[in-house]
Amino acid sequence: MKRREFLRYTTLGGLALSGSGLLVHALAGRHSQTLPTALLDNASIPAGQPLQPLPRIVNLSDQVGRFRSVLTPAAHAVPMGDGLEAKLWLYNGKVAPLIEVREGDELDITLMNELAQETTLHWHGVPVPQAQDGAPWDAVASGESRHYRYILHRGSAGLHWFHPHPHEGTARQVAHGLAGALLVKPRLDVLPVEVEEHLLVVSDLRLTTEGEVAPHTAEDWMNGREGELLLVNGQREPRLDIAPGTTLRLRLINACAGRYLRLRLEDHELTLIGTDGGLIERPQPLEELLITPGERVDLLVRISEKSERSFELASHPYARGWMGAQPAHLDEIAPLLSIHTLNAGVYPAVALPDPLSHIEPLGEPAVRRRVELTEVMPDHGDHNEASGDPHASHGGSDSHHGTHRPRHGASHTSDDDGAVRPGVDFLINGRAFAMDEVLFEGQVGEVEEWEVFNNSHMDHPFHVHGTHFQVIATRDADADWREAPWLAWKDTVNLAPYQRMKLRLVFREPGDWLFHCHIIEHEELGMMATIRIG
Repeated sequence: MKRREFLRYTTLGGLALSGSGLLVHALAGRHSQTLPTALLDNASIPAGQPLQPLPRIVNLSDQVGRFRSVLTPAAHAVPMGDGLEAKLWLYNGKVAPLIEVREGDELDITLMNELAQETTLHWHGVPVPQAQDGAPWDAVASGESRHYRYILHRGSAGLHWFHPHPHEGTARQVAHGLAGALLVKPRLDVLPVEVEEHLLVVSDLRLTTEGEVAPHTAEDWMNGREGELLLVNGQREPRLDIAPGTTLRLRLINACAGRYLRLRLEDHELTLIGTDGGLIERPQPLEELLITPGERVDLLVRISEKSERSFELASHPYARGWMGAQPAHLDEIAPLLSIHTLNAGVYPAVALPDPLSHIEPLGEPAVRRRVELTEVMPDHGDHNEASGDPHASHGGSDSHHGTHRPRHGASHTSDDDGAVRPGVDFLINGRAFAMDEVLFEGQVGEVEEWEVFNNSHMDHPFHVHGTHFQVIATRDADADWREAPWLAWKDTVNLAPYQRMKLRLVFREPGDWLFHCHIIEHEELGMMATIRIG
């Protein structure tokens, strides 16, 4: 595959995206909300400390093949250096904790909610029974507990994560730091033991100089919150010292609410070996990679054979159609990890198995649906107004349910600062999410093909609960359809403005499953819907 084709496949072929249009023009300045003057900036946190592994959640079970523990979301003060403490909400007092299990294991987790508000525990990327998904209708009240228990079946190996998913409360909880990693290891690892592996959870925070999480602004709601403090495993620009020639496996989670990561490693080529659902069939070399909120990537890179050199893994600017006042950091290169080669012997190159895995293409669909993502300003006419026609077909029948009931942002206030949210509806098929509405109905085991259309001026990462999908083809704006050059199992994929994608998927478990934009604020303002699988 040519490099140009790969970059187009990963949506990096058109980085100079337009931010013009009626919606942007109407919002610019009108909903601008000045950030608090006393914000903590990146320079306030020590940088360059050795990269720390993710703190582990302890397995309380002595039974082989079973992981049993308790997760307690609660308020905690975390030292940030120079006497400063960040007042966060964390699971078990840990920043980005890790649960590590194997395929075939039973995961047995009790959630004990010590927050002052309801929460859930959503297992992002893990196909689970619907009752274990942690959806908003299964919220756990303050002071209450809930039991999550399921088997990690064959094929579930990969890097996943967990985070809260309560109705109209997710944005606040994510902004306070609630997230963790779930690593499901395969029964047999095909990668050579010489490969050095590191898990990286990328998150961001916005703190006041007193260490409090700053409230959401109007720009946060419109664009997705991007905190000024960019962290890797809870650290600022950590350092990794390795021998020259080391083959690194870097497994990343973008746990940010709205920030996109356009990754490059200085003077190196990256090799993609896995995505949300695990290993892909063959390594894909690339110069850069876009990781949207919610996505995971599995990368290999052979570090330079030169000793005593430094190389920066960084996120480069990416234009995603920002609305309103634009923060300065959007135009800046954001360092993530500094890699240093030691004065030591050179490690030899590592040979990879071919293939890494096998991905069976899903067959012809029994169901075809259309999913349209739009942004609407109710008081500015019909700009970007969706058709409201899901155009689903199943033997000639339409599986569209519910009525158009957008929840206008202007009528709702934020639960963390009382500020009025901007008057924008983020919609799927012309409607905002409602807890009691079902947009589509389907059947267990049937192959479905969804044509997802981003009919808006800004990027949206599209996420599906309960299963993984394969990207079959993409179409940029007025261009022709292009078949995907290779297959991967995904649960989150980015759609650039006016881009279309054909996704094929099969739901293996019955129940009500969500699909939504994984910019947390857009999801909370309505860009989410439900499919009922029987």
